[in-house]
Amino acid sequence: MRFKVFLPGLAMVFLAGFAHAAGVSIQPGQWEMTSTMTMTMMPQPQTNTVNECIEEDEINPESFNMDQDNPCDITDMMVEGNTARWSINCAIEGGQVMEGQWEFTSNGDSITGSGAMSTELSGQKVGFDMTWEGKRVGDCE
Repeated sequence: MRFKVFLPGLAMVFLAGFAHAAGVSIQPGQWEMTSTMTMTMMPQPQTNTVNECIEEDEINPESFNMDQDNPCDITDMMVEGNTARWSINCAIEGGQVMEGQWEFTSNGDSITGSGAMSTELSGQKVGFDMTWEGKRVGDCE
């Protein structure tokens, strides 16, 4: 079974959209994001670094949808200062749902966060944990 997981660049757009809606500051521009993902089906953590241009219109949560065919439902949003937390449920292949909790802290030009997603397949719990950190490295080119 193939999971639809958050790729680092996609995660950044998601976070930017959520942050804007929640009132947590994330500045538009060129961002460098490093994420480390540990999956139940992979023996070693996977670390990726991506550069992503986040423009003002991408920060508008109304223009963001992770998957047009199977959008995720976001619930239990909470903002405390510059930290946001929420729960998320995403449909995956086979009619299953992945559930997770995420959080991030931003000061506008840097961000740290973590999250976990899991589901049960054939009686076995599978999923992933992810941590990330990022920084705004300048204006978009």
